Amino acid sequence: MKKKIVWLTMAAMAAAVVACTHKPYHPEKSDREWAIDHEACEKWVREGIRDEPDTYDQYDEMRLIRQCMKEKGWQWERTEWWHLENKTPEDQ
Repeated sequence: MKKKIVWLTMAAMAAAVVACTHKPYHPEKSDREWAIDHEACEKWVREGIRDEPDTYDQYDEMRLIRQCMKEKGWQWERTEWWHLENKTPEDQ
């Protein structure tokens, strides 16, 4: 039982690390517009799911919202945790 808890904890930590390394990006829109687009996509997807609730689960909902955001031009870009730059003495 303890081994299972350790493995689940490690998996949750790894998922958190991976999730925190990407952020939404759009070449022409701001972060505020991301929230507006995301809310619109959530509303659109949930209205569609309401028609046939037994055929969808939460994973389908997330996938459809992500697909809607992609159609609106949003992408996920990798972020760096540490900004390690090779500065030369001239740059300092």
